[in-house]
Amino acid sequence: MNYDINKDLLPVGSIVKIRFSKKLYMIMGFYTKNAEGNIYDYSAVEYPLGFYNLNDIVFFNREYVKSLVNLGHVTDREKEFKANIKKVDKKDVEIDEIVDF
Repeated sequence: MNYDINKDLLPVGSIVKIRFSKKLYMIMGFYTKNAEGNIYDYSAVEYPLGFYNLNDIVFFNREYVKSLVNLGHVTDREKEFKANIKKVDKKDVEIDEIVDF
């Protein structure tokens, strides 16, 4: 599958460059709430450092992805999840409704 980095959600484990940063980030989640309750398309950690503490998590939306360095692993379960997540994009359901798909 070809991914439009500013339209499609990239798989967990994908390594990306984001605007306004020279660092690389590894995507670790989707539609994550930050401490202020804002929901972002992605949660990520700096690559190759990874997660050390809660302050390491970076939140951003698709439009901030500047380039894809490495695509994360894609499985049938990930594809199924992405099919369900499109319902969230369309505002048909809340993310909490599809987490245990």
